[in-house]
Order: sequence, then structure tokens, then C-alpha cells
Amino acid sequence: MIWPEGQALPHFQHPDRLDVVDLRAAPAADTLLALTTQGIVNRSRPRIWLLRDADEGSHTWLDTLALPSAPVESVDALVARHRPEIRGAVLADPAVPATVNVATTLAGLEDAVVAEPDAAERLGLPVVADLRGRFGDGAEAYRWGVERLWPRTTRRMLVGIDHDGPGFLRDYAVACRAFVVWADPSARRERALLRRLLGAMPANSPYVGWWPGGVSGESRGTELASRHAVYVVPADFAHNLTVFGGARSPIWSIVDSHSVPPLEEERTYVTFTMTDGDNLQYCQHAMRRLWDLPERGRVPLNWTVSPLLRDAAPAILAYYQRTATPNDLLVAGPSGAGYAYPGAWPRAELAAFTRQTGEYLRDLGQPAVVNVLNRAHRIDRDLTARQVAAYARDVRPVGLLQHWTYRHRTRILAGLPVATGQLVSTVDECRRLLAKAAQRGTRFVSIGVLAWSLTPADVASVAAELDDRYRVVRADELLHHVSEAAVRSS
Repeated sequence: MIWPEGQALPHFQHPDRLDVVDLRAAPAADTLLALTTQGIVNRSRPRIWLLRDADEGSHTWLDTLALPSAPVESVDALVARHRPEIRGAVLADPAVPATVNVATTLAGLEDAVVAEPDAAERLGLPVVADLRGRFGDGAEAYRWGVERLWPRTTRRMLVGIDHDGPGFLRDYAVACRAFVVWADPSARRERALLRRLLGAMPANSPYVGWWPGGVSGESRGTELASRHAVYVVPADFAHNLTVFGGARSPIWSIVDSHSVPPLEEERTYVTFTMTDGDNLQYCQHAMRRLWDLPERGRVPLNWTVSPLLRDAAPAILAYYQRTATPNDLLVAGPSGAGYAYPGAWPRAELAAFTRQTGEYLRDLGQPAVVNVLNRAHRIDRDLTARQVAAYARDVRPVGLLQHWTYRHRTRILAGLPVATGQLVSTVDECRRLLAKAAQRGTRFVSIGVLAWSLTPADVASVAAELDDRYRVVRADELLHHVSEAAVRSS
């Protein structure tokens, strides 16, 4: 595993051949055993791929990678094949679910796997640590983990995985020797635990995974991380990242030329942006399904993606680059290198975040556009001139998109066009928004398209209904025209 200073996420060695195990019908205990085995083995060189059900299809990315592979009949056979690399087993306590995360952390540190007692005995794995009966509840287990394990783990990454869920990300946590936690930022004691962990991380480090608590947990957790200069990399349902982080594909980093026609008077310019691209599992799963639909490319459409795919999954980024049509624009998901709220970010550390965003965004290979979310105390906030100036200086984008839920607006800040948009989740909602924009004579309309309920076909359908008063364009063109209109009016 290669993780030089300044690199957001690690790279793995290129896989030569993969052992493929089908986990689609596997019980939870086998899945946990297979994932932690994958993390130990793939740390030195990726050799294990685990098949799971997925939006894009269980074999889609395996077929895309086209690496030599062979099936392995069972998880037991997989462990036996790689037994020399496994020191033993860690036993979690089924009465305290949080110990699954503590055991995962310990497994990464000890080159062990997380197994049930009978599996450890059956596979001849000595027990490295037995967590059964040691903790009264999850809070006590995590306190022990912070005191005993956190000093030994990497501080460059914190991983958030639901201890009651399938734990798709466990291979990555084990391989990186990262601390694994599931703490609700809305709960006082759990928030204190997160503060302790986040406060000990270097500025501009990633929290990889997700938060408990739904929408509230997202806002509170991302704001808490941002206040500690830590950005969020949603990835809790990402599969096989220890393979994707090593599977090399050439990334197109040269910006494609895209001529922008002159600004037309008395036209309403509209741009549509698919949401959730900061989310690695969205880029891997739902986006691949949407991207492969035949309707993609019929109308201009912006696709938010994570610039950190350059590290985490260059083959995924390369696939989207080489199959994009001239109507597809890859833009950085919120709010650059990772999901963060610039207004909550420590002022002295913001430049490090925008510099890294600029470095990674250059590898998207298209005119630079950043989609930004900015919240404080769960309320959307305007970006300030100082914050926009940091993006202008370090990223040098065509402009910024802000997607909010209740208004649209364009302005020039620090010499950069900023388009505030509205989010829609249905076709009818989109139609109503556009009709209202026409009534008000709005010249520039930025629409966030909720990726979980709308498709490129829906966008194409709405665009086909628009008359000559409208021009549907990519975000880079809309932002260029915002600047042009500002110059004309000055």
C-alpha cells in the first residue's frame, strides 16, 4: 500500500489475478470473515474480489476491469488459500454490536480476521483477542478502543461503518489500519467521542464512510468534521475498494476544448446537475446504472463525481471519462476534494483544502466546476467572498454551483460566477420550477437533479418540453454566460 504525504487516500499495488468469492447469499458471519480476510490479503497486493448484489449488476465492474480471475468455492476455502498471511482471529461480542467495529480495528492492527468462535476453530485460527463479555455496552467498547487502539492506528483516516450493517467498507479499514467507529453526532456522549477522534487527526484528512442519524446525522456530522478541518468521503456501501485502489487505468487529465456560443439576449439558460457524486458508492453503483442508460447524452447534463476517485478508484473515473459524450460534464461533488462545509472550516486551514481540491480537480479532464454545499447549524449559508476567493485562487474553476432547496440566484464573487440552484426530486417539481422561472424572467436557472429518484431520461423529457425561450447547457457554459452578462451590465 502506497500513501505518500499529501495524497488523500492510499494506492494499492496493481492486481495481477483475483480470487472471486460470491457473497450474494452469504450469512453475515461469512461476510465479515471474508471482508476482513480481503483487507489483510489485499494490503500487500489485491488478490481478492467479493461479489455482492449492486445497482449496476454484481459482475459489471469486474467485467469492466477485465482482470484475470477465478472463482473460489467458499469463504472457508478463501481463508485456507491465504492462511499464511493471517495471524489469527478476533472474536466480537454478539451482545454488544459495537465490538464488531472494535474487532475490525484490532484485526487491521494484528493482521487478523474477525470470525465466530466455531469458524476460528474450524479454520485453525488462533484467537488473537476475545472481546466477549468485556464491555457492558458500545460506549464502553469504543472508550477502550480509543484508549488502547487509537494510538496504534493511522491518524490520516477515520472510518465510519454501521456495526449493525453489512460493512462493505471493512476491507478498506483493515488494509489501512484505520480506526472504525459508528457514533451519532446528535448524541452528546457520542459527539464527544467524535470530537476526540477528529481533533487528533491532521488537518485536511478524510472521514471515510457515513454517519448514523439520517439527514440530521449528515448535517451535524459533516459540520462537526468540517470544524476540525476533516472532510467526509461517503463510502459505506462501496465494494472492493482495496482492488479499485490498485486497478490502474489511464486518467484523461487534459481539459477537453468546448466552444461556448455567444450569449443570447432574452433567453433563459438552464443547467441540470445530478447530485450525490461526492459519494463513492454512488459513483460505483447508482451512477453507473444511470450513466449506462441510452438516454444519457441526449441533452447537456452535469454529473457530480468525487475527485478522490483518482486515488480510491481510478478505473471508475477513467470509465466515465472515456465514455462521456460532449453533453456530459464531470464536476466536483460537494464541496471539492471531499464533502465539507467551507463556512465551518477553520479559516487558517481552508487554503489547504482548496489547494488539494485544485490538484485533484485537474484530473477530471474537463473545465473545472465545483458544486458546493455550505451549512452551519443545519442552515444553508451563502458562500462569502473570502471563501469563493480561496476556490478562485487555488482551483481556478469556471465557476461554482450551489444547490439549495428553495431558490436560485447568480452573482459574481471574487471575480468568479456563483450559481445558486434549486433541488428537484420529481419531473413535475422540475416543470413547476421552470415555469416559475419563465414567469419571473429569470435568465439563469441551475437545477439540482436528485439522483435517487430522477434519471437522464427524465431530464431529456423535461428539456424536450421547453420552447425557444430556453437553452439547456452544461454548467461551464452557463457560468461563462453569467460572467459575460455581468460584464455587459457593468
